[in-house]
Amino acid sequence: MDHLIAAAIHDAKNSLSSLGVWLDKARGEHDSAALHHAADLAARVNAQLVELLALHRDGEGSLRMAVADHNLADFLADLQTELPPGAERVLQVSSAEALGEWAFDAYLVKFVLLDALRNALRHAHAKVKLNAVIEGGTLHIDIDDDGPGFPTIVLQGEQGAMNAHSSGLGLVFARTIAERHRSPDGRHGRIELSNPKGARFRLVLP
Repeated sequence: MDHLIAAAIHDAKNSLSSLGVWLDKARGEHDSAALHHAADLAARVNAQLVELLALHRDGEGSLRMAVADHNLADFLADLQTELPPGAERVLQVSSAEALGEWAFDAYLVKFVLLDALRNALRHAHAKVKLNAVIEGGTLHIDIDDDGPGFPTIVLQGEQGAMNAHSSGLGLVFARTIAERHRSPDGRHGRIELSNPKGARFRLVLP
């Protein structure tokens, strides 16, 4: 049964990817706000299925990490192309040109950051910041918004923190993918949540 569930999730994910292609084509021919919202919704549901499938594979010990060196400036630029329309009016991105390359699974980390960015854009009053720095031999990627901040239950690490807008799946996925990034000396990635002036989502990669 687990195999059938995983296969069904995989098929649904592929179908949503195809739907996204057709929605982009439709937007090119007859653009409208409704098509923008439909494309964004399809992308978010597809991301949730990617996360669910990865967690399923992690649970059965078959999740494979494709860790390779990636130029951070190029990675962050590519990340922005997958955000919903209008994000560029709110999002501020610090330059990562001087950071060079870092080793990580770009496919899975992209979904971690997209989920965090969509959440920040949804809750921000007027501003979201994306910043990457290297400190103490680790890569920190911060997403800050000027919204109300994370609820206390989320800051306390409750896995089942659910509300009307979130199942908590994205945060479980983010923590799993971060932890799966490990260095030869035994260090591993992590997620840090805080409310300095709004919500701050930090991905730390060794």
